[in-house]
Amino acid sequence: VIIDHFSWWILLPFGMYLFSKFRRKIATQKLRHFEAKNCGFINELPIVSMTCGSMGKKKTTIITDMALSQEKMFRQKAFEILQKNDFKFPNFPWILLENDIKKCMEDKTIYNLASIKKWLKNKRLNFEKNYDSAKYLYGYDYKKYGLYFDDKLKKNYIFDVLINYAQAYFIYVIESSLLVSNYAIRGENQLISEKNFPLWQNDFFLKDYQNCDRFSHILDFDVLRLGKKVFEENKHNGSFEFGVIVITEIGKERGNNLELKEVKKGNETANQKNDLFNSWLKMCRHSATVDNYPFIKVFTDEQRPESWGADARDLADIITIISSGKQQISLPFYTLEEMIYEWSFNHFINLYYNLRFIRGDNTLFMYLLKGLVTKIFAHHIRVNNQYGYYQIITKNEDGKMMNFSKKKKYYIMNKKIYSSILNMLY
Repeated sequence: VIIDHFSWWILLPFGMYLFSKFRRKIATQKLRHFEAKNCGFINELPIVSMTCGSMGKKKTTIITDMALSQEKMFRQKAFEILQKNDFKFPNFPWILLENDIKKCMEDKTIYNLASIKKWLKNKRLNFEKNYDSAKYLYGYDYKKYGLYFDDKLKKNYIFDVLINYAQAYFIYVIESSLLVSNYAIRGENQLISEKNFPLWQNDFFLKDYQNCDRFSHILDFDVLRLGKKVFEENKHNGSFEFGVIVITEIGKERGNNLELKEVKKGNETANQKNDLFNSWLKMCRHSATVDNYPFIKVFTDEQRPESWGADARDLADIITIISSGKQQISLPFYTLEEMIYEWSFNHFINLYYNLRFIRGDNTLFMYLLKGLVTKIFAHHIRVNNQYGYYQIITKNEDGKMMNFSKKKKYYIMNKKIYSSILNMLY
C-alpha cells in the first residue's frame, strides 16, 4: 500500500535514512564486540604487563587503551561485589549505609580503603558491647534476620560483609579518575545519581550523552617507593591503594642491570637499587584487594623488554606487538561511499590548486564546488573517526621470555582512544 500510494522520490530518502540508521547500529555493535574481546585480552594478563615493539607500533596507544578499559572493568567489578554482598543480607538497609559513607567521605572520616576498615571496626566494637542495632546497624533487625550468612564455605559475619560492601562502594562511587600515569590520559564516563543509587555511563561508543571528562592523576614515583624516596617529607607518600598505574618508557625510568652497574644500593639519595620499587610491585595487590579481588593493574611499555631489570620484569607478561594493520571501517557497505570520496576529492584537488595558481580570487563556481566536496570530505572524516579501528597482532610471554603463547588480537578503535574534549561541542 505504501509503495502504491507514495512516489519514489518520497520513499527513496526515507528508505536511505532507515538504511543508514540500521547500518550505523550494526557498526556500533561491532565496535562494542571488539571492546568485549579487548576486555577478555586484558583479563588474561597478570597484575603487571609490559608492551614492547619498535617505534610507531602503537605501544603507548595500546597501554592507554587497556588502561581505559581496565578502569571501566574495575567499576563493573565493584558493582558485582555490591550485588553479591547485598543479597547475603537482603533485609539490611543498605541505602542508609551508603548515605553514611558519602557523608563520611565529605567530612574526610573516610578517604581510603584502610580508613573504611577502621571506621567499621569501631562500629563493630561498639555494637558488640551493647548490641544497639539502631545506633550501629542502622536499625537492622538482627534477631529476626540474623548476623551470619552461611555460604557453605564459611559463616560470613555481618560486619565482614559490611566492610566488603563499603570498600566496593567507595571504589564504585568515587568520581575521581582511577588512572595514575606519567603522561596525560583522558577518559570519558559519567556518574548518574538522581540522589539514589548511582549508575556509571561508561560506554565508549555512545553518541548522545553528555560526556564527563576525567584526566589521569600525575604519577608521583615516591608514592610507589617503599624504601628511600626523592622527597622524604612528600605528603603523598604511602597514599596509593588501588587503581591503574600506567608508565610509558619504563626502561628509561628504571633501567636494567647493565645500566645500573655503577649505581650503589648504599647511596644516601634514592635510586633504583634502594627505593624498593620492585618490592612494591610484588606486594601492591595486598592493599588493593577487596572481597578477594585485586583492584590494581600496572601497564608499562618499552621498545625492548631487556631495558627493564629482570627482577621486576619477571613479574610481568611481555606483550610483543607483531604487526599493526591498516585502518578498517566497521560501517557496512561503506566501500561505495569511499570510492565516491576518493574520486571526487582527487579530481577536485587538482582543479582547485590549478585555479589557485592561476587566479587569486574566489569564483562562484569554485565556491559551490568546494562546498559540495567539503560535505563529502567531512562525512568521510567523521565516519573514519567514529567507526574506524585497527587490528593489532600480539604474542604474549612471561617475563622470563621463555614461552611464547599463541598469537592474539587487540583492537584499537578511534572513537574510544582518540576522541577529545572538543567532541562535546558537536
